[in-house]
Amino acid sequence: MKKKNAGVGKKIKISKSQQVMLGAVACASLILGVCLVFSVYFLRYIKFNSKVISEKGKAIDGYNLAIKNIGICKAPSGKTYTISELESCEPDDIDLSLLKNTLRYNVIMNLSRNEDLESVARRGLSICFDSSTNQRVSVDELIERYRMQTDDDEKASYLERIAMCSALRVIPDALPSAANQLAVGASLNKLFTISGYSPESITPGEVGESTIPGVGAIGINLEIEDSVDVTMQALSNIERSIREFNIKSARIERSGGRLKLEAMAEAYYTETAILNESIEEVRGDGKVLKNVSSEDE
Repeated sequence: MKKKNAGVGKKIKISKSQQVMLGAVACASLILGVCLVFSVYFLRYIKFNSKVISEKGKAIDGYNLAIKNIGICKAPSGKTYTISELESCEPDDIDLSLLKNTLRYNVIMNLSRNEDLESVARRGLSICFDSSTNQRVSVDELIERYRMQTDDDEKASYLERIAMCSALRVIPDALPSAANQLAVGASLNKLFTISGYSPESITPGEVGESTIPGVGAIGINLEIEDSVDVTMQALSNIERSIREFNIKSARIERSGGRLKLEAMAEAYYTETAILNESIEEVRGDGKVLKNVSSEDE
C-alpha cells in the first residue's frame, strides 16, 4: 500500500513539474515573442528617425551652402552656422572684404566697378557727386565712408548712395522690378524733352505678358508730329535709351516739312518672382515624397 501511495505521489510531482515547465516555456515564448515584436518596432523606428535626420541634414547643408555662396553672413566658425551666428548675422554691417568668392562680393565689388556702366548709372544723380568739387565720388570712397560711420541713419544714407551710384543701378533702370506706368511716361517725356519735342500727352497702355519668361510688358501708344529733324531725333533717343522700348508697328506720314509718327510699342519690366516652399515627407516605410504642399499634410 505504501509503495502504491509513493508511486502516486511521484506521478503528482512529475505532473506538477511538467505543468511548471510548460508554464515556464509558455512564458519564455511569450516574452521572446514580445521582444521580437518590440525589436522589429524599434529597428523600424530607428531606421525611420535616421532617414528623417539624414533628410534634415541635407536641408541644413543646402541652406548653409546657399548662405555662404550668396554672402549673406560671414563664414561660420565650424562646418555649419550655429543658431547664435545666424541670429547675430547683419548682412548690411558685414565688411565685404570678409565675403570674398561669394556672389555678393563678385557683384558689388567687381561688376560695380565697370566704368562704362558706372558712368551711365551716375548720370544726372547729384548724390553721386561731391558738392564742393563737383567731381564724381568713387564707389570705393563711398564704401570707405560707410565703414567709418557709427550712426545707423548715416550708414543707411551711405548704403543708399552706394546703391544709387553703383554701376549696378543700370540694371533696375534698364529693366525695373515693377510695372510702373507713370515711370514709363516720365522716361518717354524726358526723351522727348531732350529731343526738343513737347508732347501734348503721354498715355502708357495696359500691362500684359511678353514672350520672354519672367518679363512683363507695358503697352505704349506713341504719337509724334514735328519737323523731320525733331521727329527723327526723338526716335533716335528712344532707340538709344537705356530702357528697352520695342516698337511693334508704326505709321509714318510726311506733309511738307513735318513728319508724323504713330506707333504701337512696349516697355518691359521684371515680373515678381514667387518662391514656393517645398516640403519633403518622410514616411514610415522609408520613402521620401518630394514637393509635398503644406495642404497635403
